[in-house]
Amino acid sequence: MTAQDTRGSLLWGRVIAAVLVAAIAVGVCGALGWWQWSRASTTGRTVQPDPAVPLAEALAPAASAGTAYGRQVTVTGTWADEDAAVVTGREVDGVAAEMLVRALTVPASATGTGEEATLAVVVGWRPEGDVAGPDDAPGTEVSIEGYLRAPEASAASSAPDTAPADGTFWASAMATSELAQHWPAPLYSALLVSYEGTDTWTALEPLPPTTELNFRSAAYALEWWLFGAFALFITVRWIRDNGRAHPETPDDASDTREDQA
Repeated sequence: MTAQDTRGSLLWGRVIAAVLVAAIAVGVCGALGWWQWSRASTTGRTVQPDPAVPLAEALAPAASAGTAYGRQVTVTGTWADEDAAVVTGREVDGVAAEMLVRALTVPASATGTGEEATLAVVVGWRPEGDVAGPDDAPGTEVSIEGYLRAPEASAASSAPDTAPADGTFWASAMATSELAQHWPAPLYSALLVSYEGTDTWTALEPLPPTTELNFRSAAYALEWWLFGAFALFITVRWIRDNGRAHPETPDDASDTREDQA
C-alpha cells in the first residue's frame, strides 16, 4: 500500500467548504480590525508640545540628548565670531532651499555646568540662488525660543560651484560632527531650531502637535486580527484531521468478506 493510500484521498467538498468559511472569517476579522485601527488614528488625542523651558533644564553641553529631542527651550547668548554653516540641497514647501546654521555662545551662567558652550542654531531657510550670510553681526546678544532636534549624519560634500557668502561655509548636512571641526568645544549634541528667523532667513515651521492613538480602538483592532488568525489556525487543523477519507485497512476488508459470507 502506498503512502498516498495510507493517508486517504482528499475530500474536496469538505476542504473547499472549510476554506471558504475560513476566507470569510479572516476577511471579516481583518476588515473590522482595520476599521478599528483607523478609528484609533483618527480619534486619538491631540497633544500640544510642552511649554518652553530654559535650555539648561533640558540639555547639558556635550551630553547625550536622549529625550531632549523635541523639547521646546529658550536660551540667551551671543552669536559667536565663527563662520556660519549654509546647508544646501534642501527643500521647503516644494522649493529648493538652503539652511543657515549659526554658532551661539551660551554663557556659563546658562549652561548649568559653570562654563560656556556652543549651541548650533538653525536660524532659518531661503530659496537657493544668490548667496547670503547672517544678518546679525558676531557678538550680538539674542534671546531665542525654539525646539531641539537631532543632528544629521555627516554626508559627502556636494558644495555649490559658487563661493559662499562672507562669514559662511558650505555644508552638506546639519551634523554636529562636522560643525565641531569649525566651532569651539564643548558643543551641544542637539541643534536648536529657532522660531524667530531674520530679515533674510525665514524661520522654519514651529514644532507641530502630536496625536496619540486611541488605545481602546487599537486594542479592539488587535483582538479582531487575533480572532482571524485563530480562525485560520482552526481551519488548517480541521482540514488536516477531517479533510481526507480514511483508507480501508486489511481488518476492515476481512470483516466485510465475513459479512458477505
